[in-house]
Amino acid sequence: MNNSRSYCNKNLADIHTPLLHNYWYVAGLSTEFTVEMRERTILEKSMVMYRKADGTPVILQNRCAHRSFPLDKSILDDEGIRCRYHGIKYNHEGEIIDVPCQTKCPKVSIKKYPAHEIGPFIWVWMGDKDKADIKDIPELPIYDMEKWTHVVSEYNHMEGNYILVHENLCDLSHLPFLHAETFKTPPAYSDTPIEMEVDGDEVKFYRSMHDWSALSAFFHPAIDFSGKEFTYISGGHYMSPATNKGYAKLTADGENKDPICHYVSHYMTPETQGSCHYYWFVARNYELDDHEYSQKFGKMVQTGFDEDRVAVKYMQDMLEQDKLDFKEMSVKADAPGLAMRKIIKRLADKEYC
Repeated sequence: MNNSRSYCNKNLADIHTPLLHNYWYVAGLSTEFTVEMRERTILEKSMVMYRKADGTPVILQNRCAHRSFPLDKSILDDEGIRCRYHGIKYNHEGEIIDVPCQTKCPKVSIKKYPAHEIGPFIWVWMGDKDKADIKDIPELPIYDMEKWTHVVSEYNHMEGNYILVHENLCDLSHLPFLHAETFKTPPAYSDTPIEMEVDGDEVKFYRSMHDWSALSAFFHPAIDFSGKEFTYISGGHYMSPATNKGYAKLTADGENKDPICHYVSHYMTPETQGSCHYYWFVARNYELDDHEYSQKFGKMVQTGFDEDRVAVKYMQDMLEQDKLDFKEMSVKADAPGLAMRKIIKRLADKEYC
């Protein structure tokens, strides 16, 4: 990337930091992959996504090697894609297998991206194929655990850089303010000290609370810890450029029981420098059969993330459009987000500088 070196002397990643390629990103929900082709731009590269007749997900470069006609606007059959412009046909590996105007096919291929399906998502590897290892896909243990129930989001589009989304998730002190009516989190939440650990390229952080009145909105009405001694841990885990996981654990002090938990897993896939695709799912280990509550809780969570989406767009617009010579300040609650930005900066330096 020609302009990448202008960012090599910064201390923190920002909305201009070049995008990272040697990582698994969520390409889409499993339900988005069908025998109908779909276009999606990931890391500023247009892709065509679909399933073969046997159900295998396929992700190819969405651009005919002949005259750049978009293949998602073309014709898909069992053998592959035939470009609607001049009829050149590609198999599911991206290799040209037919050229109507000549008998010999050129030894030219379009790029095929490694794809792998786990649970509700299909992941794509954007970097060097030789480095693609499915063991590096960020873990999804909650989705596979027994005695958990799950609510999976639909597709969300963020009009802002993925780092802004990660930083939003790393600093939950905004809950009582940006989400005042949605989550009804009291201001005391923001006053609670944050514990943080940086482990290699990952950041773990949490805060502990003991006031049930500040927490009851996050749990099923059947759960009531008022009058009890308990420990509530609200935390997060920046795992990779593609993944950030939040969690809450509620434990009655002195009781030898598993904690009441819910996890919110977040998946950010950069579309461009100024936008990203976003998915989430919530898993909980309590009141598993209350499907009405699952729907209600899922709607509440989506409302909160819609508020985040508006905030991220506001910040992206300000950062892009306001030309004031300005340097942002930081506060204590920013520590996990700053650690995340240092990690991404270091990874970008390694790839580009």
